[in-house]
Amino acid sequence: MRSIAPGASEHSAMGIADLGVFLVAAEPFGGIVVAIPLGVLALGQPWWWWLFLGPLLAYLQVPVVDLFFDLLMRWPWWRRLLERHRSPRIERLMASGGGFWSIFLAAPLVGPWAVMAFLRLVHVPQRRAALPILLSMLAVTLVTLAVCLWFPTWFADGTAP
Repeated sequence: MRSIAPGASEHSAMGIADLGVFLVAAEPFGGIVVAIPLGVLALGQPWWWWLFLGPLLAYLQVPVVDLFFDLLMRWPWWRRLLERHRSPRIERLMASGGGFWSIFLAAPLVGPWAVMAFLRLVHVPQRRAALPILLSMLAVTLVTLAVCLWFPTWFADGTAP
């Protein structure tokens, strides 16, 4: 149940909460896997909003990393962050030069921002990574929505499946 500040309307309170959830969806850690349950289950947002907004908000990280990559590489903490995320999967992604399936599978595991950062290290343009990243974020959105929509019904009658 939402509480509304004195003088605020129900509509303005919903707008602020919705904006907060959308910001959570666009951030790199947690992202849509956290935002969708918050929006759908806690705030009662329509699930169909997330079919469109989920992948787009998750993808927002990609152009930010792409646009500011050279600036980010000047900072030691950014290079350390990339080194921590480096793994055999990431090495295969970089060696493939941006193959569709390697990007599609890596994006949900390490995050779209990390995939774009590693692809920039091997000079793969964003346009080559856009479709696999968007489709992988759509897949994550669909799975998260399915869990949000069907999980509560499993316990509706008091028994687990």
